[in-house]
Amino acid sequence: MISERAAKPVDSTSARRPGRSLRRAHMRAVGDIMFCRQQLACARNNGDDFHSQFEMIALQLADADFTMGNLEGTIGRYGDIPYSGYPRFNAPDAALAPLKDFGVDFLTLANNHMLDRWEDGVERTVNHVEEYGFGHVGAYRNPAEKARAVIREVNGIRFGFLAYTQTTNTMENRATARRAVELVPYLTMADFTGDVKRLRDAGPEVVIAFPHWGEEFLRAPNDAQRQYARQLAEAGVDIILGSHAHVVQPMEFQRVIAGEADRQVLTAYCMGNFISDHKLRYTDNGLILDFTVSEQPDGRFTCDDVGYIPTYIWKQDGLIRVLPSGKYLENRPDGMDDGSYGRMVEGHREIIGIMGDGFRLIDE
Repeated sequence: MISERAAKPVDSTSARRPGRSLRRAHMRAVGDIMFCRQQLACARNNGDDFHSQFEMIALQLADADFTMGNLEGTIGRYGDIPYSGYPRFNAPDAALAPLKDFGVDFLTLANNHMLDRWEDGVERTVNHVEEYGFGHVGAYRNPAEKARAVIREVNGIRFGFLAYTQTTNTMENRATARRAVELVPYLTMADFTGDVKRLRDAGPEVVIAFPHWGEEFLRAPNDAQRQYARQLAEAGVDIILGSHAHVVQPMEFQRVIAGEADRQVLTAYCMGNFISDHKLRYTDNGLILDFTVSEQPDGRFTCDDVGYIPTYIWKQDGLIRVLPSGKYLENRPDGMDDGSYGRMVEGHREIIGIMGDGFRLIDE
């Protein structure tokens, strides 16, 4: 896949050995994966199975070498407290099954709901995420784990990951057994330059950061997001994948010039809701971000062919499903009523308007 945009160089370089073929990794990312009251009820009515909520988007999740997302909420029952949605999110581990079965490889856990079941909830969540085989960053069971570099290899390219959240909804004030800062990394306390250096020392060739930031339901990044984005880029992060607003925000390439290096850092401020039962306008839309990281002959890596798949959360007759809206513009899904169809079409156009002409629309 070759974009009309010029290939954008990222920070990393790799000493290329003569005769070795250049490496490429096709990546996808989604925004907020939430399990709200309606979704929990749907699963209960379906034998505690969450697969139906994701079946219509399964091909799009799997169609990459590596797919990432933000798991917003805790996993695993806490004592005798029932599973719940807003304001404290807690879902059964069965909610992870369709994500794994349908192609998600990696989860960021740094978000404002990660302490919704206190310290024990963090530990249970990380345990279940690992049991299902996901890579993860952004929530930790102990300080040693938090200090450990998170690196995954995709098609021979070593990716390093960082994650931060701007808040945990004051739940950090209720932490008892350990300090919240040992469990979750906060933007306000972050040393981006030090974090990137320590991660680079462990050997990744490309660094991806997941900041959970901004103002909920605001369709443009605020000043704090832009300031953090600049700091992350200047610290040496190559790709920034943001979340939290629950609506799609624009993305851009930030230009960073340091000495002779001229870098362009892909920055997605918010990819919207991937799945939730939010009712406010625009919260039923999200996108799957699509891009390819490519090794160049001089050892640099470029972020090429950046595109997006608009998604729609279809809520009707007590059911909830996420689907690729472009696929159904001309041929609505069986059973979709006129109101849902009109909103899907409208939302598709809204996302295109937010993204503008600089990125490739993928209708699939």
